[in-house]
Formats: sequence, structure tokens, C-alpha cells
Amino acid sequence: MPPPRLLIIADSKLLPALASGLREGGRFEVDALPFADPAAAQAAADTADAVALFYGAAGATLPGALQALAPRVRTRGGRLVAVLQREQAAQRDECFRAGASDLLFMPMPKEQFVSRMVAAVGLSWTPGDGAPAPAPVAVATRGAASKVDQATVSSSGIEAASGLPVKAGDTVRLSWNGFQSWGLVVRGSPSARIRFAGMAPDEEVTLRDWLKAGTPAMPAPSTGRAPAVPAPSSSGTPPQGVAPARPTPLSEKTARSAPAAGPPPGFAERKGARETPSRSARAGTVPTPLSSAAAAPVPTPASPVGEKVPPAPPAANAEAAPLSKLFEGEAAPAAPAPAPVPAGPPWPTPIDAAAARSAALQALAEQPVPADVPSHVAASAKKIAGMLSGDERASLQREGPGSQFADALAARVALDAAASEGLRVSAAGQGAAVDAAAVAGLTRIADEATMRLQKEANAAIGKGAVESLQLITAASAALSRDLLNFKEVANRLRGLGAAPRLGAGALDPDMQLPGQQPRPRPPLGTQALAPVRAELRDFQTFEAKPGRWKLILMVVVLAAAAFLAAKAFYFDVPRLSEVSSEGAGKGVERIQITGATAIVTVNADWVANSAVRLQTLVTTLRSKGVSKALLILPNGATAGILDVAAGKLTGAALVPAK
Repeated sequence: MPPPRLLIIADSKLLPALASGLREGGRFEVDALPFADPAAAQAAADTADAVALFYGAAGATLPGALQALAPRVRTRGGRLVAVLQREQAAQRDECFRAGASDLLFMPMPKEQFVSRMVAAVGLSWTPGDGAPAPAPVAVATRGAASKVDQATVSSSGIEAASGLPVKAGDTVRLSWNGFQSWGLVVRGSPSARIRFAGMAPDEEVTLRDWLKAGTPAMPAPSTGRAPAVPAPSSSGTPPQGVAPARPTPLSEKTARSAPAAGPPPGFAERKGARETPSRSARAGTVPTPLSSAAAAPVPTPASPVGEKVPPAPPAANAEAAPLSKLFEGEAAPAAPAPAPVPAGPPWPTPIDAAAARSAALQALAEQPVPADVPSHVAASAKKIAGMLSGDERASLQREGPGSQFADALAARVALDAAASEGLRVSAAGQGAAVDAAAVAGLTRIADEATMRLQKEANAAIGKGAVESLQLITAASAALSRDLLNFKEVANRLRGLGAAPRLGAGALDPDMQLPGQQPRPRPPLGTQALAPVRAELRDFQTFEAKPGRWKLILMVVVLAAAAFLAAKAFYFDVPRLSEVSSEGAGKGVERIQITGATAIVTVNADWVANSAVRLQTLVTTLRSKGVSKALLILPNGATAGILDVAAGKLTGAALVPAK
């Protein structure tokens, strides 16, 4: 059986090393193409068993490339694998939503990387010791959701004895007791097996530790008869006003047994895709101990070693859990400080998509907007309708309110109205309380409209409808701009996104602010190169630059070639010098001499009387030092060859005189 055909798409500098490394061992038949040639990449993806995209490029983002290739690869049952660097972890959810089957993080050792690529392409399953899931596992696809009551969790993924309505190669979302992850379906029936997909290295280590050590059972909910700790919410955070319960130290027997209930330790404190460690530190969370040796209190900078650490303050609400927005692409807001903060008006106010659609169509038809529509929604409807082009207006009138253009128009009106409202609140200096549910609702409206536009664009590409594709592209671009503007306003009201507005040099580490101590600089020549980690050595040649000697050699070769060309042109090519034809006889029009040879131009009359006039021409040429001469006519035809030394003319043709 031939190896699977793998198409690599990466920056042109990385392609040689990547292709060479993946060809070793003959486990793949590798083709490589750069991001700079999207047409060739899409054509090659039609026949590839799997496509791996590395990091993205300056002119082509990784999610955009995945979205363009997913219809060509996933519909045929192929695999679409995204490869990110650990610094690009914020793009993980966006890559999966764009169509990725699996996702790998770099750097890692080459052998481990190749083996994981083989497992992702071949949908392999490695059986191993697992533990029963502490709660029913929810398995969600784009169009449906299922639940598995009894499942086994292992380092490979989720295994259930019952079947699920999913197909091999589908991408799903797994969740139980606050833990969420992406998954790649190995098989759906008769028993379901789903691989974990896109897990970061630290998340894999935490899962293995949990499977190895186990956790105590979670406290039961309160019955009202005796004080008890309430059960945690679905996001994994304790209710307000209740301090997190300290887990019971594990005995040797418990450490060997499977977990009884509760999410894997550490997953409740796992940082989201865009969360930084400083946020967890501000929230005051303390990692859950994995063994009795780790159950001792952990000292913090605010408490000396040996003192008892007070329990961490509860989260402000259940939405502040780091995993609550894992699959929506939104990072959890920072936990508030312990001091009470005055809450401002809620933002954004919920906007009905149907109301936004109705207001936009009324404004497009230049009719009054209904009075029950909020004023800011009506103003945005008039603004967006006035910005539409003539082709978009004609498309809306032709296809009606149920078209994809109407959905995009309604989403744009809702996003613009919410953004305008947020700008007014910000300009008034009022602190707004960002409603995460309302933000997610507006984002969902925009995502649904974008997905419908993408489906219509794929259909237009298949039919070759260029004009329709241009209209869909323009509508999608306008919707994307409004969505980015809305997210920018949301970040501003949350207190995020202020750094880019500080101006050039505001984040410069060498810039000294008033009252700040100058930063000491190490003396020149004392900084040593950082050692290269073992897992990075195999990939050092990715960014290797050619040596300087190659450039010098190329310059020398070019200079030598130019010199030889000039020498051949000016010195080696023979030069003709023209002499006077007087004394050569009648009928001789031109004489050109080069060395001991000459080219003599004669007319037809001379050729006809060559026997009489030959001796005069021979005498003239002998005086010039010529031994051979070529006789030609004015039209370029050859009239004969003259041996001057012997005085003989050969090859002469009789030409009648004119």
C-alpha cells in the first residue's frame, strides 16, 4: 500500500527542511508549496490525502488558508492539519472553526512531530489505561449535540461503549464538568473513539498527571439539613460568597484508583487561549494539589513562609472561569480586584436580529422605520443602508429579505448600533459593565451571516458566477470590518487594548518615564548566546541563510562573463575597412578589406565582362596585400571567388547586363 500523499503549505524558506524531514522513513509522499501560490495549493489539495499548513505567512493568515482549503479536503475525507508555534496559541480555536481536523504545537522533536502527523492523518488510536469520566461527556458538532453517560478518559482521548451519530474524521467539541477540548473522531460506531486534538503541551502533562494520580470525589450538594459546600457550576468556579473547598489529601489507595468525580485537576485553572499568567496571579487562584505532598499551603509574596494562606477570593461570576469561552474564541475577562468597583450601565443592550433586519430593509426602501425600533438601531440602519452600492441594493431587492445579503445587512446594523452605543458611553466617561452574553449573541449573529456568505461564495465558485462572487466578497469584507470595530469597542470598555494607542515608543523597554529608575545595561561583549534546546536542533536549518562566499563567487563569475563578452566583441570579431575603388576598373562599386581577404561589390556589367576587367581588379587587390576576395552583387548575391595570387575567378555566373 503506497504511503499517503501529504501536501505541505508553508513559507518558502521553510519548505526544503520540512519536506526533507517528513520524507524520511517513507511514511509520506510529500509535496510542498508556498503560501504565495494559493491557486497551485488549491489545485494540489484536490488530490492530496492530507494537507499540513505551517504558521501562516505575511500575506496569508493560517485561518484564512484553512477556510479556503477545507471544502476541497474535508469533503473528500482528507485531513487538514494546522501547525502553530506556542506563541500563536490564541489562534487555536479560530483554526478549528476555519476547518482544521487537528492542530499541533511547535517546537517538538522531529520524530515526535512525524509520529503525531502520522497518527492525525491515519486516525490511529493508541489503547491505554484510562479512568471513567466523572460526568456525562457532551459531544457537539456544528449541527448537533450528543451526550455519553459512561465514557473512559485516557491520554489518547474519549472512548465509549455506545455509538455516536458522528463520522470518522469529523471535528467535535468535548466537555464535561467544566473541562472542554477539541476532538477528532476515530470512529462513531459500534463503539465511539474520539482523539484529543489541539492540546498544548502543558495541558497534556496535566491530563497525564490526573490519570496517574486521580482526584477525590467532589462534595455533594447541600440538602438544607447540615452546612455543606455547594456544588461547583458548569464552568468549574465556586458560587459567589463561598470559598473554594480544600481537597482532602489522597491516600495511597486513592492515588491508585480511578477518579470518582470532578474535572481533572488543573483544568479549572487552565489558562485560556489568550490569557496570560499574570491574570491568574491577579485572580489569586491556587493550583489544585495532585498528591498529599502538594496539599500544604503555598506561600505567596504577600504572606511569609510558614504562615497559613487564606483561601482565594471567589470569582465575580461564573462567566469569569478561564474555560467558559474556550470554544467561542473569547478570552475570559480579568478577575476584578477584591475592592468593590462601581458598576456602570450594562453594554451592549440586546438587539434582535429580526428588528435589525426590518429596520435595514425599511431604510433601504426609504420608508420610515417602525417606532418600536430603538433609536440607535434606526440610526445605524439608515447609515448602513446609505453606504450600500447599487449592485447590493439590486441584489437585496431581487432576492428578498431571506437572502444571505439580508442576513449580512442585519448583522452589520446590529454590530454598528452596539458599537455606536459603546462609543457614546465611553465618551461620556461612564464605566460600562460589559455583558458577556450580549456580546456573544451579537458575535453569533455575525458568525452565522458570515458562514452563509461563505457557503454562497463556494457555490458561486463552483458555478463560475464571477459577478455574484464579487458581491458576496464585498458584503463579507464589510461585515468583517464592522465585527472588528465592535470587538475593539468591547475591549476598550473592558479596559483592554490601550497599549496600541500609547504611540510609537511607549512600549520601548529603553524608554525611561518620569520617576523611573534607569534600567542597568550589561556591558558590551559580555552577553553569551542562549543555548539551543535539544528539540530545536533538528529545525535549526529552517532559517539558515546562504554564506557570504556564495555572493562573492557570483559577483566574480558575472564580472568574468562581462569581460569575455566585451573581448569577443571588440577584439576577436574581424573588422572590415573600406578602401577606394578607383583604379579597380569599371563596374567595381565597393572594396572592403580585412587582413588578407576582401569583399568586392561589383555590378552585373562587370560580371558579364569579367574576362576583360579581371586583370585590373587583380592588380588593385595585389597592391592592397589581398590574397583572396569574395565578389558579390549589390543585392547580396555571390558573383564568384577570386584567387588574387593566381589571378583566377571561380564560381562566376554570367549575369545579363541591365
